[in-house]
Amino acid sequence: MAKKKPNKSKSDSKPESGGLFLHEAELALINYLTKMPDGDEVLRKAGITRHRLKVMMYDDEIYQCVEKRQDKLESAPWRLEPADTTAAQILNDHLREWWSDIVIGAQNARWYGYSVLEAVYNENALHVNGDTITPFIGLEWIGEKPMQWYEPKNDGRLILLQNFSKSRLDEECNQHFKHFLTRCKPTYENPYGEALLSRLYWVWFFKNNGFKMWAKFVEQFGMPMLVGKSSIGKNDDMRDALLRAHASRVLAVSASDTIEVTASGVNSGNASGTYDTFDKNLERRIQKVVLGQTLTSGTDGAGSRALGDVHMEVQNSKYKADIRMILPTIQAILNALCDLNRWERHRIIIGEEKSLEGPKADRDVKLKNAGANLTPQYFQREYGLEEGDIADPVQIPLKQFSALPHQAFSFKASVQKQSPEQQEVDSLAVRPMQLLSDDQIVQIAASSESIEDMQNKLFSLFTNAESSQFNEALDRALFTADVMGFVDSKEGMRMVWPS
Repeated sequence: MAKKKPNKSKSDSKPESGGLFLHEAELALINYLTKMPDGDEVLRKAGITRHRLKVMMYDDEIYQCVEKRQDKLESAPWRLEPADTTAAQILNDHLREWWSDIVIGAQNARWYGYSVLEAVYNENALHVNGDTITPFIGLEWIGEKPMQWYEPKNDGRLILLQNFSKSRLDEECNQHFKHFLTRCKPTYENPYGEALLSRLYWVWFFKNNGFKMWAKFVEQFGMPMLVGKSSIGKNDDMRDALLRAHASRVLAVSASDTIEVTASGVNSGNASGTYDTFDKNLERRIQKVVLGQTLTSGTDGAGSRALGDVHMEVQNSKYKADIRMILPTIQAILNALCDLNRWERHRIIIGEEKSLEGPKADRDVKLKNAGANLTPQYFQREYGLEEGDIADPVQIPLKQFSALPHQAFSFKASVQKQSPEQQEVDSLAVRPMQLLSDDQIVQIAASSESIEDMQNKLFSLFTNAESSQFNEALDRALFTADVMGFVDSKEGMRMVWPS
């Protein structure tokens, strides 16, 4: 006979864990009740959370529009100021390694309302520049963490929820060095920000389900059907014969029966036209929400160039809005790297391509004309040029005035009382073209009886000459006459012109 198990008293029984479970349940309830509710009405009515919106990225049209904005933002030019420091060179090279992860992760706040980047640092990072190796504290890894792990507060704090923390308690995140929060148009009532994909949820819902209905329609009515007509009472035999012919869809009717298939539609009068109209309408709605327009998506095939330019301008405004949204996040990451390495804080500029046009360029031209010597470092800093874009100026030695004492005698210089330096300057200037040779000048000087006679002969030869050319010819003639008179006086002869 089996022994009866003795009854255990309450004092002998092991303690139950119900109290611990009850405590955890109470904490979970308190956390649920104290958590800021999501103010997005679309999500609330749809009964989904924000991170569930990621399934919408599998839609081809939504992904194509989102990727267009991602590619444009990822390829945006950027630079650091000041740009001529060693720290700037290290930061510039280091940020380029993680640029895509940082930009795309921060931009995801546009689609979901907010995003969180987490940084892991490497204290033994090295920067190699030729033969120079510089140790610094850099990024070991940086990327986007699951948004459902965090809860943004309306006072700017970021909370790591207890289910995802090691302490099993809600923890306030360090937003100076560890976590970097990006939000899209947050408000006090809705600190989670505005999720663009929530505006597309019902469009995506009907588009997705409409495609399912269209697939069923094609499956049901797109396949050919064998219709067999028979006499009365032979329908079963006709059906079996059609099935034996390996037909997937058969219909056996009496010869006197009539079956018609009608479909509702627009324009074309069929179901295919109806679905195409429905699908294109939904695609245009997606393009308007994500891109702000439709012509730059390449799906319309219509529209003037002027209208396309307007739509491209709208797209550029979206691009600038994305830059303004992610700029504080990237600046915070840059500040963290500068503070950890005890460097001067640098400023990052994204998407701004400085041009030579504008007040700054006009100012630089005036400074240059006033004698200011602007260095290549100045142009790199002010206009965002890269190293090597500006070649070093070639030093051309200036021609020095020799003022040789053996310089030939000049009648013009003696009359005008020019110094040797002034004579040399005149010799470097471009002279007007000579209309008379030296022999012609000698003949005119020898045949002239007076200065007035010489002028008249020159006037007769230079009827269409410029005043500068005539004056040069007259100076040459006077000089020649002076020399001839000096020679004649040496030989006992003298050329005398009546006064």
